[in-house]
Amino acid sequence: MNKILNVSMSRREFLGVTAAGASVFVLGVTLPFGRFARADTGNGVMNAFIGISEDGTVTFQNPFVEMGQGTYTSIPAIVAEELDIEMSALHIVQAPHGDDYKIMFGNTRRFTGGSLSVRSSYDSMRKIGATARAMLISAAADDWGVPAGECSTEPGFVIHKTSGRRRSYGELAARAAKRLPPAEVPLKDASAFRLIGKSIKRTDSFAKATGRAGFGIDTRVEGMVHAAVKQSPVFGGSVLAFDKAAIMQEPGVIAVEEIPGGIAVIADLFWHARSALDKLPVTFDDGENRHFSDKQYLQKIQSRLDDAGFTAEQEGDVVTALQGAAKTIQADYDAPFLAHATMEPMNCTAQVVDGRCIVWAPNQAADSVAATAASITGLPLASIEVRTPFLGGGFGRRFITDYVAQAVTLANKLGGKPVKVLWTREEDTQHDFYRPLTAARYRAGFDGQGNPVALHITIVGDGPFRRHLPGSMTNPDLDDSVIDGAIHQPYEIPNRRLDYVYAPVAAPIGFWRSVGNSHNAFFKECFMDEMAHAAGMDPLAFRRKLLADHPRYQKVLDAVSTMSAWKGKPWTAHDGKSHAMGVALHESFNTLVGEVAEISLEAGQVRVHRVYCVVDCGFAVNPAIVTMQMESGITYGLSAALGEEITIEKGRVVQANFNTYPILTPQQMPAVQVEIINSNEALGGIGEPATPPIAPAVCNALFTLTGQRIRTLPLSRSALPGA
Repeated sequence: MNKILNVSMSRREFLGVTAAGASVFVLGVTLPFGRFARADTGNGVMNAFIGISEDGTVTFQNPFVEMGQGTYTSIPAIVAEELDIEMSALHIVQAPHGDDYKIMFGNTRRFTGGSLSVRSSYDSMRKIGATARAMLISAAADDWGVPAGECSTEPGFVIHKTSGRRRSYGELAARAAKRLPPAEVPLKDASAFRLIGKSIKRTDSFAKATGRAGFGIDTRVEGMVHAAVKQSPVFGGSVLAFDKAAIMQEPGVIAVEEIPGGIAVIADLFWHARSALDKLPVTFDDGENRHFSDKQYLQKIQSRLDDAGFTAEQEGDVVTALQGAAKTIQADYDAPFLAHATMEPMNCTAQVVDGRCIVWAPNQAADSVAATAASITGLPLASIEVRTPFLGGGFGRRFITDYVAQAVTLANKLGGKPVKVLWTREEDTQHDFYRPLTAARYRAGFDGQGNPVALHITIVGDGPFRRHLPGSMTNPDLDDSVIDGAIHQPYEIPNRRLDYVYAPVAAPIGFWRSVGNSHNAFFKECFMDEMAHAAGMDPLAFRRKLLADHPRYQKVLDAVSTMSAWKGKPWTAHDGKSHAMGVALHESFNTLVGEVAEISLEAGQVRVHRVYCVVDCGFAVNPAIVTMQMESGITYGLSAALGEEITIEKGRVVQANFNTYPILTPQQMPAVQVEIINSNEALGGIGEPATPPIAPAVCNALFTLTGQRIRTLPLSRSALPGA
């Protein structure tokens, strides 16, 4: 069983993971991007990912957080494969913030998101493990007076087969730690893998199943007080006035303080803080967004669907091709604001004491948390400690550190007392950073034989890159987070053009699972079905025809067709009802996913019976986790497609809890069958790619069943037969 310490460790704590006096081998290596690192005996750690104690326990500092996607299994397994240890020997901890752990984008960044964890670190983690193994072999060879080439390893031991000698990693750790890491090390051939490519058991399952896993909401610190918060109901609003004296005599109340955009009541218990907050007289200045509504914004962006915008992709002459086409079709689509609805609402515990700030926060970017704390306290980054527990869901929401700012602001005022901020579900729903509301117009032209000759796409909206990461935009006129999944798609159409029209939105927006792919797959794959219908072809056969020059895509499409026993027309199923299938194929995060949904109608509601999913992510590092993430992504996307939407009136979010923001129930969950294709192409992501295709697959099945096109989500908006 793995030991997991699911909070970050300081350098001092990392060096002290073994019993007092035990030697610890702390390893830093040269990463593929060129940063120099060295082995260290304990005086200063550089890129210290691996520590080995005398008893053979290997402590691995994981740079990526665990929020259900399996990074506490896949990432350590890559290291363990090359280091040659059993997974049970691993003690997994969360790496702290700091430059030592920035292993992404040329050693400039480190975060968990974008389906990047495994694919961005695969080579680095293999090299880290292989380098440690080489240093251990070198230490043993010197002890034995034999060439290192005569030595090999078996899990946890260096062996010299000729003499029959063997030494444990724990025995060799101290001497190995004094060696400089070799510049180059051989990596295992894939045929020798014991762990990579295998469905090894998750390291976090036992802790989570037994309730031992610690999440941010579970944080307990000696002397801790609790804060309940009330934020301006209107985006961008501020506190105008409040009557602190009215609640200071309420049970347990300690203080009432302003926080960015709201007010907090601090008490000995959360319930005392929350109860007093409900009684606190407070008025807000609604600010300039008090008239904003999602309906008005939708009308605005729909009115701009013929604007020229910025041309993000162009091949051939779309205008001329459409003018000369024998047949043209056009369709408008839109997708709503969506909340993240993480199981664990936003929370953070912070303490500012003795020139240090400690932050316990579920987050997707520890460096951003540290930067937020440093900005508020005025302390240097070296005096900020970020402790990251397990996350009860992330989905992009925990990139944004507004909840951290609240806790640190309060802790900075409390003279050393740790304070825990916990949002209610209502606060979490109504003060999210939402998936942007987006609209698109698709236009296609066909020749006399029904072959598509032109495709013109216009997408209108705002995106999280411009809002949160403007430095990532190489062109100020183009926000890739809005058009992801629409641009550079593989369907071969001779004349193509994609225009992006920027329409700023007042509502807070952020990164939602699969980002722009979540709406663009819906737009694109639904329109592909409309094009197939206009051409008089089966929708799966139509796609296959347009993918003639893309065999990798065809293979995924063929596999999902075979798996599902594809039927292009409705049929009477064993339950006596008419069933139908719909298909969608989409690439995101360098991963191809094909999905077929089988549906029926029950009392005017869509019933999804089965989802067939084929995924090609290049190579499955852990097939079981790939399957889990396909199931998870389908669940998340299906929930949104069926009934989720955030609506805004007078600058206020209407939805508040799961009674008004319904998520998928167990009774609605279909059976999901997953097949993995190992194409050995470049590694793709896994956490997000299953989400985009499910909405169009279901909507396309609905058209086959009823003849009714769905061009707006969620499906609960549409009046369906039998309702």
